[in-house]
Amino acid sequence: MAFKLWERFSQADNVFQALRPLTFISLLGLAPFRLNLNPRKEVQTSKFSFCAGIVHFLFFVLCFGISVNEGDSIIGYFFQTNITRFSDGTLRLTGILAMSTIFGFAMFKRQRLVSIIQNNIVVDEIFVRLGMKLDYRRILLSSSLISLGMLLFNVIYLCVSYSLLVSATISPSFVTFTTFALPHINISLMVFKFLCTTDLARSRFSMLNQILQDVLDAHIEQLSALELSPMHSVVNHRRYSHRLRNLISTPMKRYSVTSVIRLNPEYAIKQVSNIHNLLCDICQTIEEYFTYPLLGIIAISFLFILFDDFYILEAILNPKRLDVFEADEFFAFFLMQLIWYIVIIVLIVEGSSRTILHSSYTAAIVHKILNITDDPELRDRLFRLSLQLSHRKVLFTAAGLFRLDRTLIFTITGAATCYLIILIQFRFTHHMDDTSLNSTSHLHSTHLGD
Repeated sequence: MAFKLWERFSQADNVFQALRPLTFISLLGLAPFRLNLNPRKEVQTSKFSFCAGIVHFLFFVLCFGISVNEGDSIIGYFFQTNITRFSDGTLRLTGILAMSTIFGFAMFKRQRLVSIIQNNIVVDEIFVRLGMKLDYRRILLSSSLISLGMLLFNVIYLCVSYSLLVSATISPSFVTFTTFALPHINISLMVFKFLCTTDLARSRFSMLNQILQDVLDAHIEQLSALELSPMHSVVNHRRYSHRLRNLISTPMKRYSVTSVIRLNPEYAIKQVSNIHNLLCDICQTIEEYFTYPLLGIIAISFLFILFDDFYILEAILNPKRLDVFEADEFFAFFLMQLIWYIVIIVLIVEGSSRTILHSSYTAAIVHKILNITDDPELRDRLFRLSLQLSHRKVLFTAAGLFRLDRTLIFTITGAATCYLIILIQFRFTHHMDDTSLNSTSHLHSTHLGD
């Protein structure tokens, strides 16, 4: 019985079935669309999900407002300083702005998410005409594992966080802990959507490279058969092709590739140009849809990483601020929160970097074919494709302010270190001022007593 249920769940023959994990979050309003599995197979916006998103956001705003009115916060349960009050206010402000951006783009820009899915359907139809079909089951299993992993990660994180607070004799109110938990859940769902959409583009770029690789292999075999180049050159071509194929290929179903691609490479290159153009449109729509939500997520992640580091250092430098029985829970709580936001940034960076990396392989294969073919019509098609590749490059940014690639990790590390040093200097300066003020007051009172 369990085996049959697993077989039924893991079965995926089209993009609609492969996106089943993504449609589950429509119940929370963060993916306001529905997939029709009728013969027309179309994507439509969902009024129910739209209403659920509004209710979800209003519930968060209500909890946020009550917690602000009561003056409760997680850090306030441990200790209160001028810097912690400032950081708490900053995090509250960025939190509500980030949540507003996430829900605003999810609900009012939902047509762009629908456009991403529809364009992927068009790309898949072109692949079928070329005799190739995407491995939808792999996409389904990949997205299911990501969703399951993020679900377990958040459940464990929130349960352990609440347990640590209770262990430290802190009993947060329902409203305060809900205000703390909902941003984590919504950020995770938005990152999951980003990973799903970028994986759709990445898998199609990989198949696009496989088509070009087939054209390259066909020309290498022709050169080998006709002995138009030295044997060692052909061997080098084969070694390069084998190495590149291992780097970019993905499991897929193949249908009469020889009759479609190898016998008519000009037609294949023409369709490759169309596919690449559509994939660039998809990536551009992904950036437009996620640019401001990801900017808000990265901004609030940076602030949490910065202030969590400062809280930990503050507790180490001045352990008297914490009771002995609270110290271990304090360090564990903020260390877990620090790790959570680091993982979120790494997931965003890796999702975009992998897509950019697979899109960059195309140019290398195109110019490899150009170096070994003498067919004038094929060379003309390849030159046009090469020009298109130089003008339409895949790039993901956060509102154009910075790129979403691995350099972002280095940038955040450097910025966090710089601001952390400033906060520590401000803390020592403030502490020295308080000490000198207390000494002056003590001397003055002693002088009056004499």
